[in-house]
Amino acid sequence: MMSRFVVCRFCCDGDPSHKKDSAWAWMVCFGAGTNMAFTIGLIYSFGVLLPVFMDYFKESRERTAWIGSLSVAFAFAAGPLAGSLINRFGCRVVSMTGCLTCALSLTVASFAKSLLILYVCYSFLGFGGGCVFLSSVVIVRKSFDKRQSIALGISSAGQGLGTMVLSQVIQSLVTAVRWRNTLRILAGSLFLNSLSGLLYDPKIETASTSEMVPSGEAGQTGQRPSSKRFTFHFSVWKVPGFLVLAASGPMIMFGRAANYVHLVKYSEDLGMSSEASARLVLFMGINIVIGRFACGFLCSIKWLSNWYVLQGVVLVMGVSMMLLTLAHSYEALVAYAFIYGFGDGGLATVFNIQAVTCVDQARAASAFGYLLLIASLSSLVGPPVTGLIADKGSYGPAFLIAGGLFIMGSLIPFVMLCVKTTERNGEESLNDETITGSVQELQERTNPDEVRITESVKRKRNSLSEECLLVSTV
Repeated sequence: MMSRFVVCRFCCDGDPSHKKDSAWAWMVCFGAGTNMAFTIGLIYSFGVLLPVFMDYFKESRERTAWIGSLSVAFAFAAGPLAGSLINRFGCRVVSMTGCLTCALSLTVASFAKSLLILYVCYSFLGFGGGCVFLSSVVIVRKSFDKRQSIALGISSAGQGLGTMVLSQVIQSLVTAVRWRNTLRILAGSLFLNSLSGLLYDPKIETASTSEMVPSGEAGQTGQRPSSKRFTFHFSVWKVPGFLVLAASGPMIMFGRAANYVHLVKYSEDLGMSSEASARLVLFMGINIVIGRFACGFLCSIKWLSNWYVLQGVVLVMGVSMMLLTLAHSYEALVAYAFIYGFGDGGLATVFNIQAVTCVDQARAASAFGYLLLIASLSSLVGPPVTGLIADKGSYGPAFLIAGGLFIMGSLIPFVMLCVKTTERNGEESLNDETITGSVQELQERTNPDEVRITESVKRKRNSLSEECLLVSTV
């Protein structure tokens, strides 16, 4: 009994060996990836259920698409509240609570008799997924220093793996046991998956905040240890990098949400079977994983700016979505799924990295939460607007609009070039002022006799330099 208690304390309450970049940190990374797979991967697999709900409830694309858009939107909108909850209770509590919320919402949704019930249940599913997502990103960042970008790429690859696997699992379960039992099975899996949150060591969180403030110097530095209270850090709105992400995020997320919700239905409208259409999500998920690993590696290269990586993947997504309107064969749809999937995977990695590194560590959760809240607005309207356009004609105009917004969003980070130039000029002037002030302060503190000796040495050195110059000229 005593040994079991010791093991429990070792796993749940932290251990001195649970340091940054340690073996335990990689276990945290694995747990974060698993949590993202079961929650965010499930949310982005809704496209498989869209035709099922349309047939069962006899509703239009627009009304049914609200189910998926609400889950995505609430996953993003949960950001500020989830960030504050993380500041107050820690990543472990928020992650486990979010996962249990997802399980409960799917259980209630399995008894739904109207779309209204599904709207409410999938909203809670999105909120729980948002809590899991943000807590996973924050704990991974706190657990790593040297391999932070790679670790974030690996953990965020869980969404791609979840989308890839769960899309096929959901399609098979719907065929075998219908959609109600499918939701109940997924709820049970989420309940078990909530135990992965035990890997989120609170001592790592405490160490990461206390390391910023040396002992006895809290009043002499600009950093402060984070307090266990509800904090929202409105000061992040003054950070240029944060503002760039806040401006480009809505344009990017409009088409991103529409793609996940409507791709399967678009394929079925072209005459493909439901099984073949669901496999498009599988192909997209494969390249999402590859894209996340690849961009995690690219973001770890010091001479390559993460802003350029972000612009590149968003541009790829925009062009591919506009070209989707020309795809009329299954092979073309598969090609689109591979190309778009790689860009989407890269986007998730680099956007997450920029979101949590554009500010200091104490404000990272709040900054990421605000960005998710902004993205939730376009994610909410993207799928219904796309469905409305398709109900009145075809998906073509909707995909062109979404692709154009992607391309516009890829151009916004160019603002950072102007910001960096201004900051560089400001730093140079600041350095000049600092040097001048330091020299004056040194002269004031120096003994006059020492100053005269120093000036004499300088005159001799200048005279010697002139003689050497004369000799070299001769």
